Amino acid sequence: MDVTIKKIKFTTINKTYTEKVRDWRGRYCFATQYPNPDGKRIFLTYYFVRKGYTISKVFNRSGEFLYYYCDIMEMRQTGRLRYVMVDLLLDMIIYPDGRYHLLDIDEFATAIEKGQLKRRQQVHALRTLDKMIRKQTERTFIPPYLHKVSMHPLSGEEKKRPGTAT
Repeated sequence: MDVTIKKIKFTTINKTYTEKVRDWRGRYCFATQYPNPDGKRIFLTYYFVRKGYTISKVFNRSGEFLYYYCDIMEMRQTGRLRYVMVDLLLDMIIYPDGRYHLLDIDEFATAIEKGQLKRRQQVHALRTLDKMIRKQTERTFIPPYLHKVSMHPLSGEEKKRPGTAT
């Protein structure tokens, strides 16, 4: 089964792509896997549509777990297996030992200054980030099943050609 995602990021991305669903937990939680354009990392991304974020379990090409990469998004379903995702710029990396690092706060501030983010998007991003930090501080943010999943074997095309999605 394939899912079509239109991803919008005010600073860099506005594209639509179709990916194979790797784990289906319902239309509001599913996963896809893709190589990063750098060719060195593989992202197994879980889309938590109603919660407003994604959690990517990031592996090196040999399948060794590196870290979790979390994006705050505004997401909505637009059709059967079709979604629009607006990247709200704030990101968080969670390391295997539980430490976390926030990213792109400067990008978020610049987008506010330029009027690129609506007030409701700003509020959603900040409240979601607050929930994520609180849950990670309690070590309850990453769902137990995500700790257990492994990278799916790379297809022949993925092995030959570095990434096609971000």
